[in-house]
Amino acid sequence: MAKSFNELSAGVQAAILIALAVVVAAIIFWYYALPEVTQRNTLEAQVATLKAQNDRNEAFRQEQAEYLSRIQQLTLQLATLRSIVPDHPDTDVFVQTVYQAGVDAGVHVRSFVAQAAVKQPMYVELPFSVHLDGTYYGLLNFFNRLAQEQRIVTVSGLTLGSPPGGGMGNYQVSPRETVGANCVITTYYNAPAAASGKPAAGAAARR
Repeated sequence: MAKSFNELSAGVQAAILIALAVVVAAIIFWYYALPEVTQRNTLEAQVATLKAQNDRNEAFRQEQAEYLSRIQQLTLQLATLRSIVPDHPDTDVFVQTVYQAGVDAGVHVRSFVAQAAVKQPMYVELPFSVHLDGTYYGLLNFFNRLAQEQRIVTVSGLTLGSPPGGGMGNYQVSPRETVGANCVITTYYNAPAAASGKPAAGAAARR
């Protein structure tokens, strides 16, 4: 015959209460705590994924900043190189530069005659036969000014003599002018890039 709960011994009652508490706790964990734990684990995984992605994006941004800085530096270097050896002859500008150097140094440029351009593999030479007259220190100042120009300039075949020893046309030499100079002043520009591709061997004959 079944006994009521009150009729059971204290030990059995305690065991039943403990078992009931475990069952209730399991039910509460299964229906309430377990979904929360699962959701928490999912959120932690999402946070870890987003953090890893953010770290990759941050590394990419740093690399991008470095690349942009490098591109800017190379652009400035290219602009400097183009000012030293331009892509075009810019003959008129160069002639003005030489004449202005003469004016600033107190030297007369009596003749400035273009010679045939000399093509090199990577650049083209633009030589000019020049006759100058002035004082000795004026000529030194003139050549020093050319050496300080942004564009590359070389002087070759320099010979010194009396002031009226060359030049074009009639001109008067001042008594204070003591030296005449003949030389070749050369500047440079980049050789034009070769045209890409080869011309066709020939069109097919029409029938």
